[in-house]
Amino acid sequence: MPSVLVLHILAVGLWLGCLATEIFFEKLMERDESARVFVSQLHDRVDRFVEGPAFVVTGVTGFILAQDTVWTPALIAKVGFGIAAILLNVWCVKIVVDRAAAAQEGRWPDWARIDRLQHKVGGLVAVLLVAATVTAIARLV
Repeated sequence: MPSVLVLHILAVGLWLGCLATEIFFEKLMERDESARVFVSQLHDRVDRFVEGPAFVVTGVTGFILAQDTVWTPALIAKVGFGIAAILLNVWCVKIVVDRAAAAQEGRWPDWARIDRLQHKVGGLVAVLLVAATVTAIARLV
């Protein structure tokens, strides 16, 4: 297995793991409003230092892998889901940073508005990433 493919698979796995962990964070925050600042800051750090690099590596390695391949409808779908997930995740990182700042500053009406947007965009990122992963696995079977 080429090393770029191994790196791609590891980055996708890390990205999926981050999303799963963040869903756990968000559920914790729903149950305990006092955790808003802590969870918002934690989610911010995970996005900046783990998830962001993971989706960047996923995109770069995906681009490299796409250079020497035969394009099929399934591959086009997988790449489309992946690109959409990456682009939306870039926006989602900005949203998470803004939400963390609102929590830190005690701007709760802003926090609530940003939080709703973060859940919508983050949910779509998760669906797109799972769709790309399922499409990739289905290509192997």
